[in-house]
Amino acid sequence: MRRTVRDTEESARVINRRALMLSGGMAAMVAALGIRMRYLQIDQAEEFKLLAEENRINIRLIPPERGLILDRNGKVIAGNEQNYRVVITREDAGDVALVMRRLAGVIPLTAEELEKTITEVEENSPFVQVTVADRLSWEDFSKVALNAPALPGVTPEVGLSRLYPLDTDFAHVIGYVGPVSKKDLEELETPDPVLKIPKFQIGKIGVEKWMEDTLRGTAGNKRIEVNHVGRVMRELERTDGDPGADIRLTIDADVQNFAQVRLGEESAAAWSST
Repeated sequence: MRRTVRDTEESARVINRRALMLSGGMAAMVAALGIRMRYLQIDQAEEFKLLAEENRINIRLIPPERGLILDRNGKVIAGNEQNYRVVITREDAGDVALVMRRLAGVIPLTAEELEKTITEVEENSPFVQVTVADRLSWEDFSKVALNAPALPGVTPEVGLSRLYPLDTDFAHVIGYVGPVSKKDLEELETPDPVLKIPKFQIGKIGVEKWMEDTLRGTAGNKRIEVNHVGRVMRELERTDGDPGADIRLTIDADVQNFAQVRLGEESAAAWSST
């Protein structure tokens, strides 16, 4: 059946209306996308910038330098020495077990040390650094630094360790330091945040324990930039803490050594009236 001119015009009007409706819908969709993009890129720019900063910038505590213990004449009885160590951060490492196996191929680590470190990493916050090994030789320390691209989350650091140059003469008086235990934390109502750093050392017995609050000092912090695999790229900001205060005892190291040598293996005590 042949269509009339009127039917043809009506069909054209219907098609035009549908085309306009479709065009309007597409225009509305494009406008909505534009508004959403503006909202994300301009109105929410600061929020997303902050999220991005949090992803690439980490804040880490810097353990304070422990105060010295001196005899009456200023001779060092308990001091600090430079220590090369390696730490790992779970958040940056990803697969901790895999990274630890790679690290074991770079520096000597026993199966027991590997298992202990992996357990310690899993028990702590993802952002907390865990010491894998310390008192490394310069050669082993350099190997870790050279293999950094294959060891995400692993960082070689230079720190300080306790040194007792006159240990045989003063061990019973000075005592020693050791890693913070769960028992140590339970005894404190409001523990210092630095005490929660794995393997952070505090006084266990003797003067080291009795004068712990004075010798410890306060922690500092640093902001570091890391890349997508967790490798430290640069240090952005550092706030140094306060080192612990030095303590001078009334004991004379020379007199103590004189008595110690002459006593030998005997059990006795000596004192001076002056």
